Amino acid sequence: MFVRDLAATPPPGVNYSLALDHHESVPGAQARYLREVVLNRLIHPFLWPLPGFRAYEIAPEVDLVHVHNFPAWLKVRPRCPVVYSVGGSTYPHYLETYLGWRRAQVVRRYARAKRLYGLLGVRSEVSAHDRIDAIVVFSDYASEYLLEFGVPEEKVHIVPPGFDIPPPRPRVPSDVPFTFLLVGRHPLRKGADVAVAAFEKMRGRGVGARLILVGDPAYPDMARGVGVEGHGPVDRAALYRDFFGQADAVLVPSRAEGFGFTAVEAMGHGLPVVASNRDALPWIVGEGGLLVEPGSVEALTRSMAELAGDPGQARAVGAAGRRRFDRDFTLELSRGRLGAVYTGLLERA
Repeated sequence: MFVRDLAATPPPGVNYSLALDHHESVPGAQARYLREVVLNRLIHPFLWPLPGFRAYEIAPEVDLVHVHNFPAWLKVRPRCPVVYSVGGSTYPHYLETYLGWRRAQVVRRYARAKRLYGLLGVRSEVSAHDRIDAIVVFSDYASEYLLEFGVPEEKVHIVPPGFDIPPPRPRVPSDVPFTFLLVGRHPLRKGADVAVAAFEKMRGRGVGARLILVGDPAYPDMARGVGVEGHGPVDRAALYRDFFGQADAVLVPSRAEGFGFTAVEAMGHGLPVVASNRDALPWIVGEGGLLVEPGSVEALTRSMAELAGDPGQARAVGAAGRRRFDRDFTLELSRGRLGAVYTGLLERA
């Protein structure tokens, strides 16, 4: 999603030639098919679960190369800057938080990668950052994670993703109960089970509300209780219009979260967020929501009841979230920051 959005709305003065798939050649970048196959079939098994390789020969007229989230072999002209961006909170974070690896295991795997990447001329954000001119991350949390793994601070640039969300219109009073929304795939990681349990507990205490789950094929089956709706994947236009547009608060009770796009989108819509107190979420949410311990049904129940029981407070927290969104997460701000990274590199090239 990030790469497609970036290509559709580049920084001012930038034209991208977008290559999304393995072996895909595009104007200015010729995929080196045989090299990719050899790297992925012979080398990658020794590095799993690190991302697979891409290989390109870059045309001389290309001013800058931006690689997102995979180790890359690149044949580029001298002094052509290479920018690397990482999804969410870095791949070492993914190994530790999503896959449950111990830090010592992660360090050993990246040490192996460093040896192999060095021999093969591959570039990556942690094990081969000496071949990268700038590394773009989404949050302070991700920046700190890279620094812990020895990446030089001067190479790391914090550029949160931007969203084009107009200021929300005033809520129209209605008879619809206070509505909580949870968006995302992977129900267990997103804490959808915790949300359903907390919602049922809150209703059992006499707090009227409804809960909508959207974004995963499993949600309709999870929505068996009174007041719970479940919807599969929808496109962004429908998500914004039919779900964010009808919600009063958004739940992000994730057990692991690389960044938290849903939290940012909620604040863009002027909605309060109830989010897990982990990973990048506290940095994102700031004054725009309430934080709870991940996996705690009781903590989530209390925060949901607090918002549902005081719609005025919920609107005030949502308004604070929108102010936070305007300070850091608009599309214009994001593209301006990324454009400044590009410009600085090109001026030094």
